[in-house]
Amino acid sequence: MRIAAVITALVVLAGCVPEAGRAPLAPLATGGPAGTCTGAPQFEAPPLNTCSGPRARLAFVGDVLLHVQMQDHGYKVGFGNIWHQPARYLRTADVAVANLEGAVAPGVAQDGTIGPDPGPGVDIRVYTGFPQFNYHPVVLRDLAAAGVDLVTTANNHAMDRGSVGADMTLAEVAKAGLAAVGTVPAGAPRDFVHRRATPAGTIAFIACSFSTNGLPDPKRQLLRCFRDEAQLTALVRREAADPGVAGVIVLPHWGVEYRTSPSANQRALARALVAAGATAVVGTHPHAVQPFEVLTSPGGGGAPVVYSTGNFVAIQDFMPSKVGAMALIDLCRGADGRAVAERAGWIAMEMLFTDRGYWAEIAPKGAEGRTGRAEAFLKRVAPGFSAQPPACTR
Repeated sequence: MRIAAVITALVVLAGCVPEAGRAPLAPLATGGPAGTCTGAPQFEAPPLNTCSGPRARLAFVGDVLLHVQMQDHGYKVGFGNIWHQPARYLRTADVAVANLEGAVAPGVAQDGTIGPDPGPGVDIRVYTGFPQFNYHPVVLRDLAAAGVDLVTTANNHAMDRGSVGADMTLAEVAKAGLAAVGTVPAGAPRDFVHRRATPAGTIAFIACSFSTNGLPDPKRQLLRCFRDEAQLTALVRREAADPGVAGVIVLPHWGVEYRTSPSANQRALARALVAAGATAVVGTHPHAVQPFEVLTSPGGGGAPVVYSTGNFVAIQDFMPSKVGAMALIDLCRGADGRAVAERAGWIAMEMLFTDRGYWAEIAPKGAEGRTGRAEAFLKRVAPGFSAQPPACTR
């Protein structure tokens, strides 16, 4: 009885399905996915705002959630095989964003001791999966090679290797040529903003998390979406009022796991963020895609809200978690010179598990049967916002 209670507590604490106790996947070969999608996204939704000038495309994918099976496979054959198909759209975006769900802390064991880096591989001491994730830096290099520019470190696994792990993660992100938003180094000012130049002007990114899974954050390195809501909205207002900033994108890690609809708290915070001046809000955490909607901004325009993009890659071979969305938001300048969202939409992806490996697959618009399952599912969850490409090869 006591053991069962401990296991239950661990599942609640981690907020992710553990790999332990699941049926093992078939042995995986070293081959990657065949083919890719080459067609341009086809936006179903009409323009959200009237604007002109240079456009900037932002691409957002959800949780990079690497349980031990996926880590083991990626360390052997390269993580680029896993996200080969989405990479085409990440590379062509002006800014591509992913949620880094776990630490990247070389040599830091789960008990907090620091030793030599054992190298890329799952040793179940330093590099681990559920319930406290830690990845080798090669993961970051493969994300950068796929076109990711910015990772969010604000999530419920931000403190999986404690304060030192949070610091090391930021250092490794920088070494890989990526930027991070959502956590700050120990002792640094709590200014959770990353500014990035785009063709549509400088965009400020702000990220927050609802939780740390109960792990302590003694140096307050993480911005909390609800506990720190006053600071969060103040940051949005500050950036929105800055003449050097064209737009503000907020990236909250929030919501109820495995739910395809947002909670009342998510909806209330989204309204508060848009009222404070957010150009768009794009969420993660539920391991399920949640609806897209458009809220009215203070200036009268439309601000897209993506309540959850779901997983990007994960060993969660069940619905709704095996289906994810790549959210695309095209920005340009509105009548007042500020950046606004011209278009918003999703590209549906599904994690495939085969004897050749596993990867995030994108199928062409209108595909039928199994290959069209992800698009059909997203059409039900987030209707009216498809941007599925018309052509893919296998």
